[in-house]
Amino acid sequence: MSKKEKVLFVWFLVVATVSLVFHHFWACTVYALGRAVALNFVILPGLAKFAAGIWTAHLLS
Repeated sequence: MSKKEKVLFVWFLVVATVSLVFHHFWACTVYALGRAVALNFVILPGLAKFAAGIWTAHLLS
């Protein structure tokens, strides 16, 4: 294996690991928010406004 192939292989492992971590994080977040709405801890329109605010702030940054 050349140095370039080793770097590409390590980069692939890093990207795959980060992808799995973020997938787990988002899955847990969506599950928790779904439970909060189902148990009436949070009303759905309020959650939608919060998500829209986060998304808008992300676009502005």
